[in-house]
Amino acid sequence: MLPTKTFADRSLSTKLLVLTILFVFIAEFVVLVPSIAKQRYDWFAMRIEEAYLVSLVLEGPRKEPIDETVLRQLFSTANILGVTIKDNDMKMLILAPEINPHGSPDIRQVWLDDRDPLTLIGEAWGVMFSKGDRLIQATGSPRFSPDQDVDIIVSQDALRRDLHIYARNILALSLIISTLTAGLVYWALNRIIVKPVQNLTANIMAFQSNPEREVGILVPTPRNDEIGTAEKSLSEMQRSVLNLLNERRRLAALGAGISKISHDLRNILASAQLMSDRLAKSDDPAVRKLSPRLLSALDRAITLSRDTLAFGQMEPKSLDKSEFNLYSLVDEIFEDTAAMYIFADNQVPDDFPVIADRTQLYRVLFNLVRNAVEAMAPPDAVEAAESVQLVGKITISAVKKNGSVKIRLIDAGPGLPEHALSDLFEPFKGSRKPGGSGLGLAIAAEIVRAHGGELVLEKSGPAGAVFLITLPQTQ
Repeated sequence: MLPTKTFADRSLSTKLLVLTILFVFIAEFVVLVPSIAKQRYDWFAMRIEEAYLVSLVLEGPRKEPIDETVLRQLFSTANILGVTIKDNDMKMLILAPEINPHGSPDIRQVWLDDRDPLTLIGEAWGVMFSKGDRLIQATGSPRFSPDQDVDIIVSQDALRRDLHIYARNILALSLIISTLTAGLVYWALNRIIVKPVQNLTANIMAFQSNPEREVGILVPTPRNDEIGTAEKSLSEMQRSVLNLLNERRRLAALGAGISKISHDLRNILASAQLMSDRLAKSDDPAVRKLSPRLLSALDRAITLSRDTLAFGQMEPKSLDKSEFNLYSLVDEIFEDTAAMYIFADNQVPDDFPVIADRTQLYRVLFNLVRNAVEAMAPPDAVEAAESVQLVGKITISAVKKNGSVKIRLIDAGPGLPEHALSDLFEPFKGSRKPGGSGLGLAIAAEIVRAHGGELVLEKSGPAGAVFLITLPQTQ
């Protein structure tokens, strides 16, 4: 058995049609309810006016009195059973109703001076759904004689029949007008809104199935309304996605080529490093003087090759998270960077457990420390330094806040240049030194993002730079 579709599962056209029909019926109800009340009031008022006019004729000079049978026939055309005229304290019975003398008359009183809308609506619809017959005594003043009161006695059944006829006529006329209006509204909205939205949806689905085809990009219509704006925005977004996909495809191809080149290059550099070790033992003083520079250059080339291979391989599923003491990790990093001649200030509390991948967090902090050292002093100056005053001080601290660990690395360097801030964490763009790859910060940021955290430059100026690492504490 197929599941029944709910209203929310229907198409826009179906929803629009159903809502149009619903609103037409609501409009019919809103129109019909007060119309029936107005018709009832007018029905009584018209018969009071007719009874008053007949009474004027009867009061005039005449040779012979009007026969009662003729009088009843005259009033019966208006469904009036009895008439009484009240003028101040005088009462004149024009026509007495024929009432069964063996039963008590059931007469309902109606005063036309009571024009409360709720009362009028309630009494009118009460007559519409009533059963049987009873007498109604309606009292009101004629339009041209407001000082007189006219009482008429009518049949409820006659009033009900007239109200039913009026309701049927007004309902039929309203339905014709409302149906025509609703059909035109439905056609207009379907053409102006629903069809363009369906075209947008179809284009989105087609583009989603194959986003690398330029022919799938939407061509906006000349419309200047909200749908036209949506079409233009969608077209621009699709073009941006297509450009990004093309760029990623080129980068993927470039990355595959670089990976192969880096693998072979590492083997070549390793052989060159072995030969440079032998050159360092040469008896020639000039060769021995150049050997450290050659070794340093080879080390940097090997590091670049290793970082290039490592970049882009960091994913959350590849992390091996565990709880460890951050103070010990920072201490280990400062020991490994002792040869860089820095003041190492470990301000992390002695017992500070964190949940992260220890190896990868080591890479993050080590890269940040190495970049800070290179910012405070060139590599050649570090290699030739005889005093720690030539480099500077690096401080690492950590606090826990709102379920996350915040690690700050503060250096005493000159800060970052303006041109490096915009692409600081972009690979091959964020390097601040000649010959740099810009992969150090990019890899660090990628590792932190894989942890679900964030690496930002919190502050940079003549007094130094502050990097902030935020790591959520989830296993």
